[in-house]
Amino acid sequence: MFSHYTYLIWLVIFIGLPLVALLRWRAFLWKQRRALALATFGALVGGWAWDVIAVRFGAWYYDPKHIFGLWYFGLPIEEWLWIVGTTLFFSALTVILVERKVNSDK
Repeated sequence: MFSHYTYLIWLVIFIGLPLVALLRWRAFLWKQRRALALATFGALVGGWAWDVIAVRFGAWYYDPKHIFGLWYFGLPIEEWLWIVGTTLFFSALTVILVERKVNSDK
């Protein structure tokens, strides 16, 4: 549908926009920046290993018609953005929900 930008557009809509919406609680997120960074780093290492193994063994592949074409360490740039984006989104959402719960219990 969107040719080489399909995966990127999908990431912007379903990961980027929700992440931007979470910035409303940036004070909560800034307090937990180290935890968010460590979670993201761990996801990058684990996600990279998992995805590269899956591609090498044929569990899945990236259709060249739907990706931009920049590859780093065996994965397309979109997959790196997916790993970072989903990790940040769910980690940030967890931080916000916990902080709001803690603040409402006071």
